[in-house]
Amino acid sequence: MGKLATLNGILKDEASQMKLNAVHLCSSVNAKTIDLALLKATSHTSNNPPSDKYVTFLQSTIDTCYGPDTVDAILHRLRVTTDVCVAAKCLILLHKMVKSESGYNGEDSLRNNINHRTLIYTQGGSNLKLNDLNVNSSRFTRELTPWVQWYKQYLDCYLSIAEVLGITPNIKEKNEDKRLETQRVSSYPMDCILKQIDFLVELFEHISDRPKAPQSKLNKIVIEMTELMVQDYFSAIRLMRIRFEELNVRVAKPNELVPVLEKLENCKEGLSEFSWRSKYLIADFWYLVSKLKDM
Repeated sequence: MGKLATLNGILKDEASQMKLNAVHLCSSVNAKTIDLALLKATSHTSNNPPSDKYVTFLQSTIDTCYGPDTVDAILHRLRVTTDVCVAAKCLILLHKMVKSESGYNGEDSLRNNINHRTLIYTQGGSNLKLNDLNVNSSRFTRELTPWVQWYKQYLDCYLSIAEVLGITPNIKEKNEDKRLETQRVSSYPMDCILKQIDFLVELFEHISDRPKAPQSKLNKIVIEMTELMVQDYFSAIRLMRIRFEELNVRVAKPNELVPVLEKLENCKEGLSEFSWRSKYLIADFWYLVSKLKDM
C-alpha cells in the first residue's frame, strides 16, 4: 500500500472513529464496542483480512440479542464503502458470521439464528449490496476487484443453499453430523432432494468459475476467501454425497440426475486444485458421480 493510500486510509478510519463516537454518545457500551470492533476488522489501512481478534469477538455476539445489530452493521458498511479492500473484509466477516455455529445442529441451527440470517438473505432475495467501488486506486485493488465481485455472488449462492436445505452448508467430517443429515434426508420426497442437489451443484459451478489468483504476489485477502470457499466445497461434497446415496437406495436408475452429473463433471477440472486437501473424500465423491452416471 503506497504512502498516499495509507494516509488516505488513516484519515478515513479516523473520520469513521469520530463519527462512531458521536453516534454512540447515548448508546450502550456493547453497541459501541461492536461498531468499534467492526471498524478495526475492516480498516482502510491494511491489505490483510480481518484480524482473528475482532472476528472472534463479532462472532461471539451472533447468538446474543446483539447478533442482528452486528450483521446489520456489517451490511451497512458493505453498502456505503467505496473501498475494495473494506468491501472484501465485510464479505469475509459475513461469511464467517454465517459459519460461526459450533458444530452441526440440524434444522434448529437455522431457526435459532433466523433473525440475523434473514438480514442477509430473505425469501430468495439477497441484501448483499456493493457500492460503486473505487477500482483503480491501486494495482492491489484492480487485482482484488474481480474477487470481491465474484465473492459477493458466491455468498448469494451459499445463502440460498442455507434457505433451501434448512441448514447452513457447514457439515463437518463427524459421524454424528453425517448421521443426523442422513436421517433428515431420508424423510424428504424425491423432488425435494433433487432441488437441493441442484442448488449444491450451483455452488460447485461458482467455485469452478472463480477468478484467477493475482499474479503479482500473495494476496492474503484472496487467500482467506479461498480458504473459506474450500471449507464450503468439502461440506457441499458431504451434503451431496448423502443425497446421492439416498437416491441410489430409492431408485435403480435415477435418470433425473443425468444432467446434474454432467454439470458436476464439467466443474471437475476447475476444482482439481483442491484435491490434495482431502484426497479420500474427493476421490470417493467423484467415483460415486461416475458410478451414478454409468448406471
